[in-house]
Amino acid sequence: MTASSADKILDGLNECQKHAVTTINGSLLVVAGPGTGKTLTIVRRIAYLVQQGVSPEHILAVTFTNRAAREMKERAEALLGGIASMLFAGTFHLLGLRIIKDIYGKEFSIFSRDEQAVLLKSLTQASARKVQQVAEKISRIKNFLEDSNKETQAIYKAYQAALSQRNAYDFDDLIRIPIEILEKNEELRKKYQDKFKHIIVDEYQDINPAQYRLLKLLAGNTPNICAVGDADQAIYAFRGADLRNFLNFEQDFPGTAMITLSENYRSTGIILDAAESVIKNNRSRIDKKLIPTRGKGARITVISVPDERAEGSAIIREIELRIGGTSRYQMEHGNVGRGGSEWSFRFSDFAVIFRTNAQATALEEGFSASGIPYQVIGRKNSAQAREIEETLAYLRSLVHDVGISEQESVETQDSKLLDPADLFNPGADAVTLMTLHMAKGLEFPVVFITGCEEGLIPCTLMKDRTDIEEERRLYYVGMTRTKNELFVLYSRRRSLYGHRLPSIPSTFLSDIPETLLQFTVVPDKVKKQKEREQLGLF
Repeated sequence: MTASSADKILDGLNECQKHAVTTINGSLLVVAGPGTGKTLTIVRRIAYLVQQGVSPEHILAVTFTNRAAREMKERAEALLGGIASMLFAGTFHLLGLRIIKDIYGKEFSIFSRDEQAVLLKSLTQASARKVQQVAEKISRIKNFLEDSNKETQAIYKAYQAALSQRNAYDFDDLIRIPIEILEKNEELRKKYQDKFKHIIVDEYQDINPAQYRLLKLLAGNTPNICAVGDADQAIYAFRGADLRNFLNFEQDFPGTAMITLSENYRSTGIILDAAESVIKNNRSRIDKKLIPTRGKGARITVISVPDERAEGSAIIREIELRIGGTSRYQMEHGNVGRGGSEWSFRFSDFAVIFRTNAQATALEEGFSASGIPYQVIGRKNSAQAREIEETLAYLRSLVHDVGISEQESVETQDSKLLDPADLFNPGADAVTLMTLHMAKGLEFPVVFITGCEEGLIPCTLMKDRTDIEEERRLYYVGMTRTKNELFVLYSRRRSLYGHRLPSIPSTFLSDIPETLLQFTVVPDKVKKQKEREQLGLF
């Protein structure tokens, strides 16, 4: 790589990003708030390492979704060309798969979650609900989230034996088995430590105990490890993610340098001020102040609606105003037309976000009736999920009939089952409907957060215990998905889980200064009085 190409690596980066790119020796913690160019910084760091003489095969870059890994690879290839293929950039599970294949050198099957459930059903003859509970127990044991006990030992052994008979592993095995191998075999452990001389971990706040253990084994005692993430976006405790790994990184790796990326290139100043006013109430965080680069922007619109059906209607009305009534909208806001204005809209510019999948039904009904195209992300029974399952079945048949390796099928399709967010199609010109969890890592010009009511945000319905700080982080993630406009909606009455709920605005709303908000109330429908109808007869 020439000197001029080395200069290009740092082109367009702010000072903090440059510092994160060029600090390549020892351990480094990069605190990267939303919209601060995290992926750009990681890819430029990879390119800088190569420019400094590090072979791409000695660089390990791991993240949590195939979408993020794919973006990382594509950007690295654009900078480095063909040699980028030597780089490992993928999910933790793909890394584990590669290690297993490398060590054992044999073909094997990977059981999907559905196949795992079928196998457990045959072993236990239990109900679907019980099978799901058993599967969850086994997963927690394999991820070192809890120990096996007398109740689970028998079924665990039977399940593992059944997998072995079928020459198969489940997804949790892809992390567990490399850990067991590397802990027992010092020679192999040294081999991989020598192979991966530089480790970059994206979304470090989301790692669980098993992933943490694997990283420690690969990093060794004198690691060049760069952890990138944001404590304020840690929203996967229910999957076993432990925020303490991020907060304690400096103690975990003595001599760590810490760099904070604070310039936000996504959202307006009002959005960032409002988001900070919410998240600053959390204690488990690393304090930072996001600096907007895009100006003040419009105030957040808070809409009170009668019920969940009116909620959908209000959202559709705002979308139609911007799509169907573009010229009127531009006149009202003093903006120019398509061809240079940020106010030129497509359906894909809009996202509707909710806390629980149960909220999607009423919204879908509204969108179906309106004719506005939409896609629902992350729901297991969606048409996209069924299509992928059918494709997987076809690929598995090729594995046995044509000889395509199982690794190839895993890397192309099975890996998509690891995260429903991979079902998102950014090329579809459709409004995106999804949960707050699914929204992480995405951005849209206009975002609607629905159900901003006590019980839903923060979510306490059907729960014995609620982690209020995790719920606040989740809301923060939702708020920071938007570029230009944010709408927050709450219903005065809502039917959910078969119950009619009187609704109270979320306490998180009260954390936002009123100067950053504008309020709209959609009134209840007034029924015609019989008396008026009768008077009309005379």
